[in-house]
Amino acid sequence: MRAPVEPGRPIDGLRLIGLFKIGKAALLLLTTFGIYQLLDAELIDRLHEWVYSLTDNFERRLLTRAIDWISSLTPTHIGSLVVVTGVYTAVLLVEGLGLWFRQVWAEWLTVIASASLIPFELAQILGKGHKHVLAVTGTMLLNIVIVLYLIHMLRKRRATR
Repeated sequence: MRAPVEPGRPIDGLRLIGLFKIGKAALLLLTTFGIYQLLDAELIDRLHEWVYSLTDNFERRLLTRAIDWISSLTPTHIGSLVVVTGVYTAVLLVEGLGLWFRQVWAEWLTVIASASLIPFELAQILGKGHKHVLAVTGTMLLNIVIVLYLIHMLRKRRATR
């Protein structure tokens, strides 16, 4: 069942959220591709060579630690990351496209998926020593706004039936 399309308002809240989800999916797809590239041992060697060419000792130490951590990942770990990010990318695409086409099932899916992330984000915020409290708080607030907006739209649609 499709929600009615209001003339003169091609980009409404549903489509805006849909575009946001599609954008997140695109970024996650690039991330998934980057993670997959880590299976190439030559890439790690090239990264080491590049890091050693840097003149700033601080940057070199930081990047060396990051590359060492990446090098410690086994192909199984990397494969698992690719699968998880791939599945999440697919969910985001389904949500985004469904919302773009104003599908009620996509509203429900987005409410469930977004609301299910809020407890984890709250746990990160309340966790001691979390470095990115502002970013996680912003993400959680955005998820809350999206969930509340979609619930409002679902209730509004139900009331008009």
